[in-house]
Amino acid sequence: MKYKWNSKRAHDSIIKSCQQVEEINIIPYTKDKKLNKIKVNEAYEMNAVHMYIDILNLKDMLTNSSDNENITSHTRTLRFFDSHFKAIKFVINDTESIFVDFHNQRLHTVIAKPYDDEKKRLDRAVTIAKVIIDVVEQQKQLGNDDIIDAAKLRIGIDSGLALAVNNGRRSNKEPLFLGNPANYAAKHSAGELQGIYLTKNSREVLELQGVEDTQTIKLKSSEIETSLERSNIDHENLINRTINEIKDHTKRLSDFAFSRLTPTFESLDFSVFTRKNSKRLEMVSIYADIDGFTKYISENIGTVEGQKDIVRCLHVLRAEMDACLTNDFQGRRVRFIGDCIHGILCEGTSQTTNKQVSVDTALEAAAGIRSSFILSKELLEEKFDITANFGLAIGLDFGETMLSRVGRLDENTRFSLSLSTISSEEEQMRCAGDETAIAEEAYSHLSKKYKDLFTDRITKNLNFEILEETEQNEVENNKKSNIYSINEAASSNLKAHAKY
Repeated sequence: MKYKWNSKRAHDSIIKSCQQVEEINIIPYTKDKKLNKIKVNEAYEMNAVHMYIDILNLKDMLTNSSDNENITSHTRTLRFFDSHFKAIKFVINDTESIFVDFHNQRLHTVIAKPYDDEKKRLDRAVTIAKVIIDVVEQQKQLGNDDIIDAAKLRIGIDSGLALAVNNGRRSNKEPLFLGNPANYAAKHSAGELQGIYLTKNSREVLELQGVEDTQTIKLKSSEIETSLERSNIDHENLINRTINEIKDHTKRLSDFAFSRLTPTFESLDFSVFTRKNSKRLEMVSIYADIDGFTKYISENIGTVEGQKDIVRCLHVLRAEMDACLTNDFQGRRVRFIGDCIHGILCEGTSQTTNKQVSVDTALEAAAGIRSSFILSKELLEEKFDITANFGLAIGLDFGETMLSRVGRLDENTRFSLSLSTISSEEEQMRCAGDETAIAEEAYSHLSKKYKDLFTDRITKNLNFEILEETEQNEVENNKKSNIYSINEAASSNLKAHAKY
């Protein structure tokens, strides 16, 4: 093992996080407030519409005609992201919506105005969704050295009460909305078919016909048209203004460039990344998702004390996962996605990545994160009497990955993107709250001593103590093997001498 999980560091860090959220202020959201200005011990209660926009053809962007990733396909993907993000962000800003984040293929925005009319908010949301769909369809005509493929979009929308919080480490604070509207909107954006999908609650507010499964029935053209008419947003005019705004800023493929980073990543600064200073190298992607947290929110968001405990749990658990990855294993958080952390890790030189050491270290980091998670739960119960059935689902994969940033620095748009990034999240999603899964490519580079811990590339309750036992067992077995070899050689030499 190159690194160790530091239990004392973890304990002290968790205690410090607990102290930061001993007193929590729950504040009604009644006027514009920058999400990244919310204090760690604050939460804003907001009735709003949540919209998730999923790009369905992202995998197609990442690969070439032979279904392989290379520097050309990654350059096209980065250009695709840059172009579409600009267009979508212009629409969000123009309609006074709130940009939350853009993670891989998924963008989250919130429509809070008008504050006193949920139906009008939903009509605006449907109109904004329609504008975004129409704009990205027209963008493919703007390519000045090659066609920019249109993003195929699926949009999920829900409305209701959520808590806006903001936490993270040092300068990397990240906003988050806790509550059903964000979760349900995200679920409705997940699927294979394009269109706008509203939850049951949102359909009822808009007085739309009930459907059996809101995740499979998209809005009809006539239903969208009704919202367009009621929203007081000039749909066609906004499309034209968006296209005019971005057409002179559409970048050429030659405007994007990649170079290699020197591992490790603990001091990686996304803020220095630009189109011309993006990075690309082989690395491990790690997703760790808090299992059971959505249910915990639903059960506790109805009371002020419950809301305070939600904020405490989220801050303590996420902060320690981040601290463990960075301080103990020299990895780096890319971002938080709700109650999930996405991290990256790499071992090697300025020229090459050491594949086996990178994957082994990533597995050790995953085990350390689970150990930190267990300790966090114990201290949350000790400090705040919080008992919850939380688990941690972890997924890993390895591959050539790009690191970059689109938009302005204050909009929190850094990302790490590749097929392995996507597959590591898929591995996490096949896990229960006590499991760690590893994708095929990463598994192929894993040391045998660790491979034996897995069945179908998945293992249960893998904490750092188990890996230390595995390491110790290998050391003992090697000693026995060496002794046996020495004795065998000595015995062989003795017999030969006797014969002579």
